[in-house]
Amino acid sequence: MRNVLQDLRYGMRTLAKNRGFSLVAVLTLALGIGSTTAIFSVVYATLFESMPYPKPDQLMMVWTMYPNGRGRTSISDYLEWKRRSESFQYLEAWGGGSFRPA
Repeated sequence: MRNVLQDLRYGMRTLAKNRGFSLVAVLTLALGIGSTTAIFSVVYATLFESMPYPKPDQLMMVWTMYPNGRGRTSISDYLEWKRRSESFQYLEAWGGGSFRPA
């Protein structure tokens, strides 16, 4: 324990002598910790946090299949699916865009 305290005192004295280096080291650590926290927050919110719906594991996405792949569904098809739906509790449409009030 005595060696640890001696090492800490020596480190503090060295940092006090070299203020420019100390400032750069502290700024580098602050930027690294801050950017890591910001990136982790975004990744956690988008990938790991559960969706704000009751029972998000039961959500489904359906679309129309075309000869060259899947694509958007027409409004008439969506309304017909909604009218005839027996497998889903709710069927809602989503356009994938963002909403900006005027």
